[in-house]
Amino acid sequence: MGPTKVIQNALSSAVRPITVAEFANALLKQWVPQGRGRNTLGLAISGGVDSMALAALCSQLQDLSRSLHARTEGQPELSSLNPLKFRAFIVDHGLRAGSGVEAEAVSKILEERDIETQILKIKWPRLGDPASLPNFESLARKYRFRLLGRACSDLGINSLFLGHHEDDQAETILMRLANGQGTRGLVGIKSPAGIPECYGIHGVYESGGYDNTLEGNIDQRKRSVPAAFSWSRSNYSTATQLPIESGGIQIYRPFLNFSKARLIATCIAENMEWYEDHSNIEPATTMRNAIRHIYANHSVPAALTKPALLALSAKLNGQQANRSDIMKSWLAKCKITRFETRIGTVKVHFADLNQFRGPGIAWPPPDAGLIAAELLREVIQLVTPRDHVGLSSLHSAVQHIFPEILHQGERMPQSTAFTASEVYFQPVLATPSRGPSPKATNQKTEWILSRQPYKSRRLPKLQFAVLAIPGSWSPWHLYDGRYWIRVQNRSTGSLFMQPFRQEQLADFRASLKKPDGALLTRGLRRNAPGNIRWTLPTIMRVEEDGKETLIALPSLGLSIPGSMLRWEMRYKKISTDLIANPGRDGHSGGPLRSLKRHRNLTLHKKVSYC
Repeated sequence: MGPTKVIQNALSSAVRPITVAEFANALLKQWVPQGRGRNTLGLAISGGVDSMALAALCSQLQDLSRSLHARTEGQPELSSLNPLKFRAFIVDHGLRAGSGVEAEAVSKILEERDIETQILKIKWPRLGDPASLPNFESLARKYRFRLLGRACSDLGINSLFLGHHEDDQAETILMRLANGQGTRGLVGIKSPAGIPECYGIHGVYESGGYDNTLEGNIDQRKRSVPAAFSWSRSNYSTATQLPIESGGIQIYRPFLNFSKARLIATCIAENMEWYEDHSNIEPATTMRNAIRHIYANHSVPAALTKPALLALSAKLNGQQANRSDIMKSWLAKCKITRFETRIGTVKVHFADLNQFRGPGIAWPPPDAGLIAAELLREVIQLVTPRDHVGLSSLHSAVQHIFPEILHQGERMPQSTAFTASEVYFQPVLATPSRGPSPKATNQKTEWILSRQPYKSRRLPKLQFAVLAIPGSWSPWHLYDGRYWIRVQNRSTGSLFMQPFRQEQLADFRASLKKPDGALLTRGLRRNAPGNIRWTLPTIMRVEEDGKETLIALPSLGLSIPGSMLRWEMRYKKISTDLIANPGRDGHSGGPLRSLKRHRNLTLHKKVSYC
């Protein structure tokens, strides 16, 4: 343990430790302080030199932020200098003898530097020696990030710092190159990014930031609703939309532009001890270890040296940034004319890209198809159930939506319905006119995007784990990648969710109160025509005789009388750069712009009681 003479002698005197000012500047390029008051930030600590250098600098930054805040209190112009507090999380994988003792030792070092620390222990399934499993590395990564994510969520921490550095970046690029990844993979490790391996965990994965107590986010009529409350006609309105989730844990890597040598120099300069995990240098253990062994013991071609790989990454990142700028300019000319969170549909008028042609402008621009695919992905993610949309899957969609890229100067081909990334694109037929309009010759089609209709053998089903006692809420669940929901079940039957089916409509409508039945009919006709309605989520109850009864359409706020059911529902987190501020009827008519004012759309905490 600790810096040895060998390591110290191996370091060139030219290798400088990282100063707290350098670290703060690197950090603030990625992380933005959250409002007023103290910011508590998470640190993922392994005990190795990388994470211990991170802890050493964060300890200094913590002290500095407190000192600056104390000296600038009462000075509004410096009010952004809020005090920082760091909380360290040490994951004990429990695979090496003495790992628990080592974790305790690291915890003591950090506590001495005024960093509160929590040790998280992985509980492996009883499958023998976990290290012998063929997928051990991926399993360890999954368990580690899920522990970290839940620990952060429990403490209200939404920013987690990791110690990945410049050498890790070069190794990652080489690994991806060896695996045959394309240019998108060769841009390297991204920062910031959402926490990986935590899909569907509420408060960790893209959720947990919606505040029910905010006055603008809750229907005041329902603030103090008795438990026996039943929905009435006044409570279901076509102007009501589901709240949209926000939040989630973001990870930051402030060391990506610093070499490991500088991290070692930092630990030595700060007298910070660290552990050397010898499993990280066994070349046969992982691909990353093999690459480290090659770099340490062999000469590599110039194109594969770390500086060359980092230069490649920088070049590709620059090209990606340029494409992103073009995409945003195209996106700004598109319009969303309706967005229904209850139904999961969006009505879009895509821009005619010919408007970007002009004297001296190369058209189409390089990678026009890729840029158009990136634009489509932004819009598709509003309604798709997938957590990731691959650009390679959108080639056909680009041809349908932006034919002007391929058919320059030609008449637009007729628009037809199609599916991409589990999203159904349906062209909106123009209203017939009495005569041809010169302006309409190449007019762009408006599209309705909705979740692709389910295949009968692949209906998503979500079983609720909830006790049939008053006040007992189920955990939050992410259903079909689109809706977050939790329920209270006051009946004796078990509950589950599945899509609305055609054969259920008549019986469900007959079970509702007459005004609600009429509202359902009008609402489906107006907002969920055709097969779109069969993508709506339902809540089903298993009766004592085994019969399955549809008791609620939760996104519409409708349930049968006597269902003994209560729920809270939210729409998935979506990009904050897409939606204009709609009016009460859900229309915007403006270009796709900031979602900051779109919070006005989420006026109702969707809680139902029957």
